[in-house]
Amino acid sequence: MIAYYEQEGAQPPGALLVDLARALRVSTDELLGIEPIRNRVSPKTARLRKRLRQVEELPAPDQRAVLKFVDALVDSRGIRNGDGDQEDDGSQRRSPASPR
Repeated sequence: MIAYYEQEGAQPPGALLVDLARALRVSTDELLGIEPIRNRVSPKTARLRKRLRQVEELPAPDQRAVLKFVDALVDSRGIRNGDGDQEDDGSQRRSPASPR
């Protein structure tokens, strides 16, 4: 199957398109480039993203309050984001073990 992509201009046989689309979890139209590939997200993730877009509309002080709440919740659950805990305003967040 990969051989079709290694040769410039070569296309896989039409009979394989349905199986390939199923394996990649896309439609055949998406696979062929007829339709753009849709970003599929779970309903739970979609709801969370909607709430975050709403938070973006809040005034900056309210946004900071929401972020502090989320940070506290994440810290209380022992979850780390791996990005160095760098805040948007450039300040470094203290770890729970740090003196306050």
